[in-house]
Amino acid sequence: MTQNSNLRYFLLRYYHAENNLVVTQCLKEFESRLDEVSSRVPGQPRQEVVLSRLYYMVFKRLQETINHNLQPYGINDSMWTALIMMYSSPKHFIYPSDLSHVTVSSRTHITRLADEMVSKGWVSRQGCQTDRRKIILTLTQSGTKLVEAILPRQWALYEKLWQSFDAAEKDQMEAMQRKLLAALSNQSPPTEKHHAA
Repeated sequence: MTQNSNLRYFLLRYYHAENNLVVTQCLKEFESRLDEVSSRVPGQPRQEVVLSRLYYMVFKRLQETINHNLQPYGINDSMWTALIMMYSSPKHFIYPSDLSHVTVSSRTHITRLADEMVSKGWVSRQGCQTDRRKIILTLTQSGTKLVEAILPRQWALYEKLWQSFDAAEKDQMEAMQRKLLAALSNQSPPTEKHHAA
């Protein structure tokens, strides 16, 4: 198989067996529409369009699966990522601007997340002593206990998602995704800019 064919094969394997029929039907319908477009306007990079759509479908399904796994704790993937970034940071703190960059989220979204985490007692918010323009988000003891309680559940989910892939397939998948990410990074930057907190 070509590299693109391999990627398509890997992406399709991401879906649970009970959803295969629905996924197949969605793809069949989408591809039939692409064929209709091609019949009207020549020059369509069909495989590239399909690969891009597959990535979108995988992302949506993966996000839904992760959010479902986190639902018992009253959080979603965005908040989980924010908690992990603080948990893994020196002294469990981080600046909102750094959190915005790492999670690829807007400052407005990070502010909403911070408000919610503070209200739940998982995070404290205070001014920076060396730079009054900055705010520091710090994981509390309650937040630390929450992260450590969730980690085994998240690890088990990731292992389950990738259990049908052997080591070589995972290495190839990672290499291809990094290559695509690099290509996307070379495109025009997003209009919204992140400012220092």
